[in-house]
Amino acid sequence: MDIQGLGLSSTVLSNANIQSSVGMALLDKALETDQANGDALTNMLERSVNPLVGQNIDIRI
Repeated sequence: MDIQGLGLSSTVLSNANIQSSVGMALLDKALETDQANGDALTNMLERSVNPLVGQNIDIRI
């Protein structure tokens, strides 16, 4: 293997490493977004079961 082939191999491996890192960062962000969306959906479903709970206070003196 000559020197040029070694340099090209190094460049290709470096690019693959960067692409892998970017892919992992995007996947992590997508998972965080899905978690937030799931939490929001759960919150909306909990409110829809008893939508009037906590809106009125009955006070007797």
